[in-house]
Amino acid sequence: MITISMAMHFLGGLGLFLYGVSTTSDGLQRLAANKLKTILASLTKKSWSATLFGMVMTVALQSSAATTVMVVEFVNAGLMTLVQALGVSLGSAVGTSVVIQLISFPILDIALFLLFIGFILYLIIKTPLTKNIGRVFIGFGCIFVGMAYLSGAFAPLKDSPEVYMFLSQFGQQPILGILISIGLTALMQSSAAFLAILISLSSQGLLTIESIIPLVMGAHIGGTMTTLISSLGSERIDAKRVAIANSVYRIFAAILLLPFFPYFAKLIEWSAADLPRQVANTHLFSAILMVIIFLPLNSLLAKALIKLIPQRKVKTQEPSPIYITKAALELPTVALNQASQEIRWLGNRILYSMLQILPRVMSSGESRYVAEIERAKKEVDWHYTQLIEFLKALSRRSMTRQQIVENHDLQLIAKEMKNIAHSSESLSQLGFKINHRNISISENGWIGLEELYVNVSENYLALLRCLDRWDTSVAALVLENHKGIIKDYNILQSDIPSCNTVSQSELTEGQKALIDQANWFYIIAEHINSMAKVIQSWQQEK
Repeated sequence: MITISMAMHFLGGLGLFLYGVSTTSDGLQRLAANKLKTILASLTKKSWSATLFGMVMTVALQSSAATTVMVVEFVNAGLMTLVQALGVSLGSAVGTSVVIQLISFPILDIALFLLFIGFILYLIIKTPLTKNIGRVFIGFGCIFVGMAYLSGAFAPLKDSPEVYMFLSQFGQQPILGILISIGLTALMQSSAAFLAILISLSSQGLLTIESIIPLVMGAHIGGTMTTLISSLGSERIDAKRVAIANSVYRIFAAILLLPFFPYFAKLIEWSAADLPRQVANTHLFSAILMVIIFLPLNSLLAKALIKLIPQRKVKTQEPSPIYITKAALELPTVALNQASQEIRWLGNRILYSMLQILPRVMSSGESRYVAEIERAKKEVDWHYTQLIEFLKALSRRSMTRQQIVENHDLQLIAKEMKNIAHSSESLSQLGFKINHRNISISENGWIGLEELYVNVSENYLALLRCLDRWDTSVAALVLENHKGIIKDYNILQSDIPSCNTVSQSELTEGQKALIDQANWFYIIAEHINSMAKVIQSWQQEK
């Protein structure tokens, strides 16, 4: 009979386990931080090394779903092919097995000692490095304390023949066991948590090897369900392909292995004498089997996925972010990279759809050019709002100090981009007004204005190059060029003699229009200069 005490021990143990997994993952992510891409570059040259990368990242992130998020980002950024991404997906299953292997060992005493060391590193020494190491140790300790409580919760049931018979039926009806396991794992959104429960049940002798195998195979599949369901609504086509492949691997592995469960059970029994180790070995051996079967077929599967799931045409009436995805919020490194890409996209949108069209508005005043700039400005505003909401949501996540600074700087740069878009719209409206009211501007005024436009545009191009790699040398060039723009602006102002001798009300319409245009270009130049300063200061702090 299940008592309140058993339920409290079970829920408390499960909570401690999940907290430990989360804390360990947080500490490891902080230790790795932006080095993840460097690791990627050295591990994903071939399919087998991509599989190794999937193993390493899943162990580091404590989540195959988080690994999948990172993989999709790398594919979209051109750092990884779809074939390599599928290799990483296979490796993530083995990576989860490594975690399960660790928790199947009875090392509670060692974990408790690491828990104590973790608190010393985190609360007493308190340097950034020791705090992150402390997080890892604290999380690792909580995992095993949680396991101990889970095991204790099931202890009163070990002499219950009814419970034993109920769990044994999954060995006699493996398909039912697989389906039950898929449902429970998907409900928990964590295959590691479900496997921890299996290990705890087996430690009390409540599971047989025949029932362990279908339950573990179902956990393999159930662990991919959350990623699969979330990918269905994604506009990122590679997210769907990788998520579907992730589930397909595990489903086919279960189908292929189903007729051979009795033989597989003998292999598992040979590999370890105690049931908790048999649970871990079942997960590990089945994951290795998936790699052996499917890794050579990754190229064929990638081609099939591209044909079966083609890139959809984007509906212009339904705007969506170009790079940022909600799933990336789980990994600050990936989220910040996506935000940076989104800003670069904004910068290019402003360049090609606004700044480069301004001379046509100035010379002709055609309403179609003004309308095009207004459409681009609305689009920039929409993407800016989405980007800021994304970065604010990210700021509520656990990040390193450097990532917090980068997040803040990206918000500042995004705001400056939006301001440039607004200034460009004001310039286009002014150009339209000048042409349709036949306002006359002197030839020298137009020449000076053209030089100012060229210099501002060239500095904007330099800034976009700077944003590609956050290069401080290019940022310094932008800051130096700004001094020349200030000189051009002052010269243009001095070419209007009445500016210094008469009041604003006595200026001609042409002189007022020239001053207004020059002021707007100067404002754009100031926004460009501000972004260059942000980039330079961020790199210096880094």
